[in-house]
Amino acid sequence: MNVLVIGGGGREHAICVSISNSNLLDKLYCVPGNPGIENVATCIEGDIMNNDFILDICKKNSIDFVIVGPEAPLTNGVVDILNSEDIYAFGPDSKAAELEGSKIFMKDLCKKYEIPSSAYETFFDADSAISYLESQNMPIVVKANGLAAGKGVIIAHEKSEAIQAVNDMLINNKFGSAGDSIVIEEFLEGRETSFFIISDGNTVLPLGFAQDYKPIFEGNKGPNTGGMGSYSPVEYVDSNLEKEILSLAQKTIDSMNKEGRTYRGVLYVGLMLTENGPKILEYNVRFGDPECQVLLPRIKNDLLEILYLSSKGELNKVTDYELYPDSTICVVISSPGYPEKPITGSEIIIKNNYNILHAGTEKKNNKLYSKGGRVLNILGKGSDLLIARDEAYKLINGITWKDMYYRRDIGLIENE
Repeated sequence: MNVLVIGGGGREHAICVSISNSNLLDKLYCVPGNPGIENVATCIEGDIMNNDFILDICKKNSIDFVIVGPEAPLTNGVVDILNSEDIYAFGPDSKAAELEGSKIFMKDLCKKYEIPSSAYETFFDADSAISYLESQNMPIVVKANGLAAGKGVIIAHEKSEAIQAVNDMLINNKFGSAGDSIVIEEFLEGRETSFFIISDGNTVLPLGFAQDYKPIFEGNKGPNTGGMGSYSPVEYVDSNLEKEILSLAQKTIDSMNKEGRTYRGVLYVGLMLTENGPKILEYNVRFGDPECQVLLPRIKNDLLEILYLSSKGELNKVTDYELYPDSTICVVISSPGYPEKPITGSEIIIKNNYNILHAGTEKKNNKLYSKGGRVLNILGKGSDLLIARDEAYKLINGITWKDMYYRRDIGLIENE
C-alpha cells in the first residue's frame, strides 16, 4: 500500500523508520517531513493544517493509508475528511480527539464514568476563578482548556502564581483561544508516568510504559520542555499495577463509545501514581514525543499492519502480539535557549546516522542546520537500561555541533 505520514518531527521520523521495512508498504510519503525522514520517505512541503491540501496529496499519489503524527491536524478534523473519501487514517476523528483538545471534556468524562482523576472546577471568567482560588490550598494546577503546544499547564506553588496564570489565560490572552476557558484542579502527589495503548474503538493493545524528562536542566530543574529524553520499559510498575492501568485505559475507550465518540488510534494516558492508586492527569490523542521514539522499537509485530487494522476497526485480527523485553532510551539534543528562545541556524555534522532521528533540522546547500528547539533524538538499545544509555551517549560523540545542549542524566536518575 502507499502510505502518507503527517508531521515533521522526531516522532514522525520514528514512525517512518518503524514502518519502512513492512511487507505491506509500497511507497512512503511524508508531509512535510525533514532531512532525516527524506532518507526513508518522499517528503512533500505543505501545510498539515490544510485538509484540502492533504486530501489532494492523497489523490495525486494514490495514498491508501494515512498516519497522523501531531494532535493539531487530528483536532482539525483531517481524519474526518479522509474517511469521508474512503481513505483509511490512523488517529481519532475530531469528536474523539476532543479528549486532548478540551481539558473540560476530558475532566467531565472522567467524572461521569468514575475514572479516577483529580478534583477540579471549570471557569470562563477571571473573577470567578480568582474567588475560587482564595479558598484553595497550594500548590494547585491551572490549565488552559484548549491546545497550547504543551505550555498551557501551570503548577502554582503560591496563590499569586495561580492568580497570574488565571489572568494570563482569561484576560491577557497569552494562550489565544486555548485559554478562553480554564480548569483549576487539585495538585496530585506521587510518581508521574505515561502508559500507551492502540485501540480500534473496542480492542486495546498495550504499548507499555515510558518515562520522560520534562525539565530542561539536569536534576529535573528549570522550566518544562516538550521532553528532553525518555526510556522504556519502566522499572517501578509491577504486573498488578499494569493490569489496573490497562483496565483504566479500556474503561476510557468504552466510555468514549458510550458518548458516541468511537476512539481509534493511539491513546497516551498520563498518570500520577498516588498513595490512593493511579489517577489520570491527562490524555493525549497521539504518540508522545519523545516517548514514541522508545516505544516503537520494542514492538515485535509489523507496526504498519497494527496501525492499519486499528483504522479499520479490526485489531482483533492481530495475532501473537508481543513487545521486546529490551530497554530503549532517547536523549534529546536541543538548541541553546530552548525552551524560551531557542537560537537556531548553526551547522550540524553527523558522522553516522545510525539511531539518530531528526526533530528540528533543515538542509541548505547540502549542509545540515538546526531549525527548531528540539533538534535531534539519539536512540540507544540494550538488554538493560544502562547498556542502552551508554550506547546513546556514545553516539552523541559522533556529532559535531558547537551549540548543542543535552541532559547528561537521562535514564540515570529517577524522575518523580
